[in-house]
Amino acid sequence: MKKSQYLIFAVFVGIQSFLLQLVDQLIGTHLVPGGHSGFVFIAFQGWALYFLLGSSVKGAVKGFCGYVLGIVFAVIMIGMPAVLPDLKLLTVPVVALIVVPFMMYFEFAPWCISNVAVFFVGAGAFFGINSYVEGIRIWQSAGIVLLYCVFGLASGWMSIVFRKRITEVHQVYEQAGNVNEIK
Repeated sequence: MKKSQYLIFAVFVGIQSFLLQLVDQLIGTHLVPGGHSGFVFIAFQGWALYFLLGSSVKGAVKGFCGYVLGIVFAVIMIGMPAVLPDLKLLTVPVVALIVVPFMMYFEFAPWCISNVAVFFVGAGAFFGINSYVEGIRIWQSAGIVLLYCVFGLASGWMSIVFRKRITEVHQVYEQAGNVNEIK
């Protein structure tokens, strides 16, 4: 991509970022009792994952499925200490010792649920929201994480589509002799 095109692309990505922040301010406060915003970090994680998973719709599906399984494993980890209450200080470490090796075996699962790294990102976002939003319920946390994950994955997809379109348009103008190259 040439510098002349890159400025247009960079501004587009800036507008996307602006819109994600605005959406978070407008809807984030209505997703939990008492209002709260600050969930946009999950969208930015999803956006980055779109690129890390190959910048494709198939990668986005893998990312979304990974977030779902990350949430499932996080819920299991939240619930298991009730089964092992006598371990006190060792409860959470023992739960991790039980759950994480099981998670790791998903590397051998079908393509859409085989990226274990995404499980950790999804679980981390879920744990994060549960840690800083008072009174939030598990289903609310899961819904917020998945909604913002979709925002991020969609932003990644739009970035790629826009970048390809700019390049195509620029090539057409170049072939017609209407574009001066900026160095």
